[in-house]
Amino acid sequence: MNMLKAITAAAVLMSPAAAMADNVVAKTGESVANFFKDEGAEVEVTIDSVGDPLLKVDYYGNNFTILYYGCTNNSDCEVVEFYSGYSTKGSVRLAKINQWNAENRFSRGYIDDDGDARLEMDVFLGDNGMSADDFARTIGIWNRAMQDFEEFIDWN
Repeated sequence: MNMLKAITAAAVLMSPAAAMADNVVAKTGESVANFFKDEGAEVEVTIDSVGDPLLKVDYYGNNFTILYYGCTNNSDCEVVEFYSGYSTKGSVRLAKINQWNAENRFSRGYIDDDGDARLEMDVFLGDNGMSADDFARTIGIWNRAMQDFEEFIDWN
């Protein structure tokens, strides 16, 4: 009988539902916020202008915002977007941003209407989310992109 219990417990632990329980999901702001808090980052959980979750993150000196998309009634979101803005007041030419976009795979830069440089990276989390390890790797890609972009645009 103990063997049957062990087999049943192992089957439950290996089930997709059990694996997803620890995934980082975009359903509300809490899962992603908790990931960063567990990593020792400072996170402010708030909402954007339409009521969707919005996070302000200080991750080891890298400050950025996380916006949520694909939401239903301000929750049950599918996508997060990492966003960082730089007050460059027209000092970065569009041709330079186009060069960034041509040479970089995951993030994209642009110049806003005020002439400021922006960097974004979308992450689709869908219904099941992403494992914490994969999400950590994704954050590593984002942090590296921010550092490289800041160097690329000669940000102080």
